[in-house]
Amino acid sequence: MVDISKMMKKARRSEQFSLVITLITVFLLLWFLNGTKFVTLRNLRSMSYQLPIIGFLAIGMMISELSGGINLSIIANANLNGVVIYLVLNSITGGSMGDANLTQVFIAILAGFGVSTFIGFINGMLIAKLNIPAILTTLGTMTLLQGISLVLTKGYTISGFPDSLIFIGNGSVLGIPMPILVFIAVVILAHFILNKSAFGIRLYMTGANRIACRYSNVNTTKIIVWEYILSAWFASITSLIMIGQLNSVKANYAESYLLVAVLASFLGGVDPNGGFGRLSGMILAAIILQLISSGLNLLRLDPFMITAMWGAIIIILLFGREVAQKIFGKRSVKKTG
Repeated sequence: MVDISKMMKKARRSEQFSLVITLITVFLLLWFLNGTKFVTLRNLRSMSYQLPIIGFLAIGMMISELSGGINLSIIANANLNGVVIYLVLNSITGGSMGDANLTQVFIAILAGFGVSTFIGFINGMLIAKLNIPAILTTLGTMTLLQGISLVLTKGYTISGFPDSLIFIGNGSVLGIPMPILVFIAVVILAHFILNKSAFGIRLYMTGANRIACRYSNVNTTKIIVWEYILSAWFASITSLIMIGQLNSVKANYAESYLLVAVLASFLGGVDPNGGFGRLSGMILAAIILQLISSGLNLLRLDPFMITAMWGAIIIILLFGREVAQKIFGKRSVKKTG
């Protein structure tokens, strides 16, 4: 008899090892192409401010994929979250948003999270209760949210946020960038939710075999709804970091990051059919993609060319994964035959 659990653990270790090797290879290659300017304190500090944006979006995307779904509305949700924060702050300060105090900023952040929670709830209910494919549901939600943000802002860029809000995405504590501190804290919390809580275990089970979960008295509808709410919360956290770094909000900020979030899930080893995906893999994938982004920017490549490269990398990864599955699948059949 073949021990399936041991085979899975071996495969996971192998995947993590390959990500570490990829990380080292990418770092050395970009160091060679860019020279010493790639490893300057200034560039490393810049990357530490940008990494959480990719990281939060990647984890939010991973969470939605654990049940075999996807969240294409994550960027639109983040932008609308920023617009809501602006509207609330502007309203409760009488138009003097830059002078808002901590209490007013906290109320605005709660309002943004409330809207994101509602969006996640709607996505989850449509997918779990009405069995509408996740890709169609979140594509529709994405278009709707973009339209709402455009109507509310009239397409303009809104700026002038208070310093206390900007600090979340652009401040530092004892020389350590605040976004990295937020990222570490949220990742630790996400680790316990996904790997140590009953919800996390049931979420992985739902992705692995939803029918079996139903026979095991697992409320899969509730699990999927909370899954998309949790994914939406990561969009809200991303929004706070973006506001801090840009001191502005806009209806179509960071649209290319949707492609990066999907790419990170493939690179990090998330199974698009659900049931498998590790937080550590997503973090390594986010670091790899941030290194690539910073390295290519230092080479002064056309931003549109960089976006095209993200798409090319996804195709290569999909092709490589399919080939690897066929090769290793044949080997495992021979061993067990």
